[in-house]
Amino acid sequence: MKTMNFIIPLLLACFSISEAQVGIGINSPNANAGVDVTSTNKGVLLPRLALVSTNSASPLSAHVAGMTVYNTATNTSVPANPVYPGEYYNDGTQWLRKSTWNDARMITGGSISDPIALITTDVVAETASNITLSTVSFTLDRPSTVEFSANISTKYTASGSNTTPLSDGAIKLCTVNFQFTTAPAGVSTTAFFGDHSTSYTNSLSAAGTATGDVYLNPYSVVTLPVGSYVLIVRGTVLSGTAFRIGFGGGTHDMIQVIATPLQ
Repeated sequence: MKTMNFIIPLLLACFSISEAQVGIGINSPNANAGVDVTSTNKGVLLPRLALVSTNSASPLSAHVAGMTVYNTATNTSVPANPVYPGEYYNDGTQWLRKSTWNDARMITGGSISDPIALITTDVVAETASNITLSTVSFTLDRPSTVEFSANISTKYTASGSNTTPLSDGAIKLCTVNFQFTTAPAGVSTTAFFGDHSTSYTNSLSAAGTATGDVYLNPYSVVTLPVGSYVLIVRGTVLSGTAFRIGFGGGTHDMIQVIATPLQ
């Protein structure tokens, strides 16, 4: 009987502990937490291990959704699924790296200086003109999400002059976009992306004066593989009548490329 009196309270105590929250450094853990760690001078240290690739569970025996580890290895032996040091979590099918704000890399931009000096071209009537406004070369050492943005000024004047106002009343079409001229296999070097277009029509009044700048804002976010790239920012213009266009003559021109690693 004495033995039973000892065992029953022990079993009840174990059952109570198994059902309660676990508090480390705190006597009353949060009721919504399975584990509540409280400290003013210590942190929680994740398991540190060497992952093989994002699509391999190793060194675990299987992918487990919600699993979180700190990867210590750099492994690019599986080019499509490399891993780099940092915190990873598992979605049940693969490892995903937790990106932070300081993973983002400014490839170009991030300055208040004007990146484009005035570029002018005389557009022939009914003939499209393509003008390279800027060229940016960069290399990605990890698969990345890359954000491309620009703020490009345009100004429309009479053919042969930077200041003579237009008086033809014809529509001028202008597009600014991005294009790769060099890229790894599988990334197009013929496609244009991030297009922003505008149409401009001047007043028919002979007393018209030169107008201010019209800004175009091409923008795109693209997922890109490891490799070397050459990017051009390009302007394309067309009208039924001849005119002159100036790119980059404003004071607020901007070109920015930001890469954030995916793995």
